[in-house]
Amino acid sequence: MFWKLAPRSASSHVESVLDKENFTLEELLDEVETIQECKALNSRLINFLRDRAQVEQLVRYIVEEPPEDTNSKRTFKFPFVACELFTCEIDDILKTLVEEEELMHLLFSFLEPNRPHSALLAGYFSKVAVCLMIRKTIPLLNYVKAHQDVLQQLVDLIGITSIMEVESHVFLSSAWNT
Repeated sequence: MFWKLAPRSASSHVESVLDKENFTLEELLDEVETIQECKALNSRLINFLRDRAQVEQLVRYIVEEPPEDTNSKRTFKFPFVACELFTCEIDDILKTLVEEEELMHLLFSFLEPNRPHSALLAGYFSKVAVCLMIRKTIPLLNYVKAHQDVLQQLVDLIGITSIMEVESHVFLSSAWNT
């Protein structure tokens, strides 16, 4: 039996977005292939994503609850894709995050007691924090040491399974690095 196959485009949808004169981070996050293109080390995509403004917005998707009247992409898809992009472990993207004190503060602002801690975003926060613990151990531990309130905030949120995972990684890494 012969299967009729549709011709495949040599160019990805991500490349089509990157070819546009003006495009947004959200257009890339909405593309199905973005995570795979990042894992494949698409240099144009990585060069865009490593920009400070893009890293900041990716972190915001992970740590900030969406407004009540927002669409499902903002609520579910964009935070998921943002998390997955960080956990692709692309050094340039992670470097932008850990080298900017303000971005690290934004990431760890998720732990603040006056904020909601949804299980969904807690899971994404946890994945990114553990990724940083593995790939950027020293800068992350330096941040935690300089901001002792982070440890107390982790302890305060021990009832959230995802946060407990971050806690165990921080304490284990601290023990090995002392």
